[in-house]
Amino acid sequence: MKLGTLIIITLFTIGNGFAQNKTTEENLYQFEEPEHLLDGYSLNFQYQNGTAIHFEFYNGMAKYEWIAGPAKGNGNQDIPYRSRKIGNELYLVNWHETGIKDYLTIVFDFEKMIVHSSIIIGYENKPERTLKTVFKSGIIDHLKIAE
Repeated sequence: MKLGTLIIITLFTIGNGFAQNKTTEENLYQFEEPEHLLDGYSLNFQYQNGTAIHFEFYNGMAKYEWIAGPAKGNGNQDIPYRSRKIGNELYLVNWHETGIKDYLTIVFDFEKMIVHSSIIIGYENKPERTLKTVFKSGIIDHLKIAE
């Protein structure tokens, strides 16, 4: 019984040590300050419902315009954004559009060419503006990276 317990504890300790090393290596970016890592990037992406949007990132700012769907032609620009590298070709981005009371968080996966977004639309509690949330994924196309 004691030998079995010793073997289990030893294996757990070794396995846990390997897991901690791997986790530490994979999460190096987790503790860095948010930056403007996507400056120079522009891309389009499309949701499954057919709506599509164009993004540009420049000088710590974001710009977007709806290029397909009911909101086509609408957008915003000069929005301060933050980003963090969370993996290989994987970026977490967020910004707050204070004027329209929207808060946006996006994960760009440039390796798989996929976008995942979570948006709180119109968080201000006013009867004329209904709170909406978006939790969708889309396909990236027309990715351009400035050199």
